[in-house]
Amino acid sequence: MYNIFFGSRRVAVCSNPELPASDPDAVLYSPGSFPDLANLPHLFFQTTGINTLYIPTLNEESAFRQLCTSLNKINAGGGLVTNKKGEVLVIFRYGKWDLPKGTQEPAEDIRYSAIREVSEECGLDMGSLEIKEHICDTYHAFARDNRHNLKYTKWYRMEFSGDDLNTIPQASENIEQALWVEPAGLDSYLSNTYPSIKEVFKRSGFKFTGMKGR
Repeated sequence: MYNIFFGSRRVAVCSNPELPASDPDAVLYSPGSFPDLANLPHLFFQTTGINTLYIPTLNEESAFRQLCTSLNKINAGGGLVTNKKGEVLVIFRYGKWDLPKGTQEPAEDIRYSAIREVSEECGLDMGSLEIKEHICDTYHAFARDNRHNLKYTKWYRMEFSGDDLNTIPQASENIEQALWVEPAGLDSYLSNTYPSIKEVFKRSGFKFTGMKGR
């Protein structure tokens, strides 16, 4: 399944008919009620009364590609970072708790982009950050400069091996706080975050009490 997040709402491209059937808030896409898939994201920006729109399909990849054709693509990389004590790095920006991430520079390897952005946004030593594995990709649609954009973010599980855990939130990116949080205390932070960030934790297999039932 592909999820395109529009803030707290989403368009879900899904080949499993049981998923929308089990969602009481589900609205199903049908060609007679919406425009073609390429134009659907632009309409969804305006249709704020729909929380989740399911697009049933036998070919998820093809339907997802059609949805994205009219959106401006932006590549980004980010990290779910733990330190030697097992604490997790989170940031506070725009009134929500988030994970550090940022845009890929031209000709830059996306893995390097992810490490660089974590370092810059949180003021951590870049040489002490190591990627352990790729977690997942998320897709986030947003409007800016009179354009509808789609940010493709590759998320990586990272470890920070440094001893200096002091952080410097990147004010130029509107980051107010960058904190190391014990796993047992993450639930209160994830109660005020984005669905895409919850997806990253879920897909990472990260184990802590607050993820039960999510």
